[in-house]
Amino acid sequence: MNSTTRQRETNNIIVINSAVVLDQDYSIEGGNGLLTVNAGGSLIEDRAGRRLSFGSQQGNDKLRLVLNGTLQVTSLSFYKADAEINASLRTSCNISVANQSTLEVNGSVTIEGNLIVRQGNPTIEGTGQVNISGCVLTNNNGSLNGLFGPNISVCVQGTANACDTEGLSCSPNIAQFITIDGCRAPLPVELRSFSARNTGGTVQIVWTTATEKNSDSFLVERAGESKEFVPVTSVAAAGSSQTLRSYSAIDRKPLAGNNYYRLKQIDKDGTFAYSPVVNVLLAGIDKQDLNAYGTSSRLNIQVNTPAVCQMLRVMDSMGRVVYTENMPTGTTGVVSREVPLSSTGSGVYIVQAVTNQGTISRKFMLAE
Repeated sequence: MNSTTRQRETNNIIVINSAVVLDQDYSIEGGNGLLTVNAGGSLIEDRAGRRLSFGSQQGNDKLRLVLNGTLQVTSLSFYKADAEINASLRTSCNISVANQSTLEVNGSVTIEGNLIVRQGNPTIEGTGQVNISGCVLTNNNGSLNGLFGPNISVCVQGTANACDTEGLSCSPNIAQFITIDGCRAPLPVELRSFSARNTGGTVQIVWTTATEKNSDSFLVERAGESKEFVPVTSVAAAGSSQTLRSYSAIDRKPLAGNNYYRLKQIDKDGTFAYSPVVNVLLAGIDKQDLNAYGTSSRLNIQVNTPAVCQMLRVMDSMGRVVYTENMPTGTTGVVSREVPLSSTGSGVYIVQAVTNQGTISRKFMLAE
């Protein structure tokens, strides 16, 4: 991978702690393949055209990239490959995602070409930023439901470029699949700090601003394991201020287990932006759970949640709904169902339990 490594290697555990030059195309796959770039480390191509590939068609979905440093190449592909991106990743052309790949972005991803979305319900989530100079390419404008998580900031500029489109078309309705529009101009609020802590059955959320200009309010939002945010309370903002200001709010009915909080900073003209997400764990309380198992002809589902379960839904790897059931009003606790799959067969399925506190979602593989 550096000047002394010319052979393409696979199935290796690679840890980078310093500046390394990528002087060839490289693939991270196999049973053990994992690339880790630690803080202070970097992997940067020696010339344009270098490609990194993560994962392969064979085997199961695995974590293939942990990025806490810098990664800059021409193109990347993820196939049954997950990544944790906590720092800066940049490609001068495309990134391709396919087959259950999940990119958790808590840093920044800059794609100077296009994002290519193939089959198999890939996901890009986290609390960071994704900036795409080109567009999102799909096959025949395929569905992009669930592509972007609710906390990820995404900007798709749609600028023409010379990167290979591989015969795919730009999605004309990409905006409807983005929760946080990263192309929107930032609010004139400088957030100095934001935190939350368990106060014995309730959660206290506190934040400070250094400056504000025409700010209207702060909406505190919370999510559980499903990462679907709902409003908790609203706090009036100062309006305009050049001095440090402190705010606080109380969540009197936090969820069992992990509670994720963010601020929706709303301006007087209606524009808004989100803060980073913070997490509070209420220890000693069982978390909600969802499990599924079975064969290619029958799927057994069991959900256990303190929330009110409103619906069960099963989708295949293409995002098509193959089963849905509305639950009786007030259903909580353990819910079990057997779902016939005679018309769908083996493969990857996404099972969802829709509750009044968000949606629990899991992926499962069923074999013949």
